[in-house]
Amino acid sequence: MRFIQIEMLPSGKALVDIDKLTHAVPEADGSRLFFGAQHLDVPHTLDELENVLAGRDRTDNGENSTAGFGRR
Repeated sequence: MRFIQIEMLPSGKALVDIDKLTHAVPEADGSRLFFGAQHLDVPHTLDELENVLAGRDRTDNGENSTAGFGRR
């Protein structure tokens, strides 16, 4: 299992098992994550969500991407 902490709506955080994530769809200003029959609403766009799940900065547009490696 791979867990990641993610922001959710209303304001809060959840520890999510990303192996159980079945799909995500755009929802208002964020996304709805589906875990089988359950769902979480998160304040991330799908692009931001992809960055978060990959361990990158939420707003990484690829210009300064470090592919998981920090800069010194």
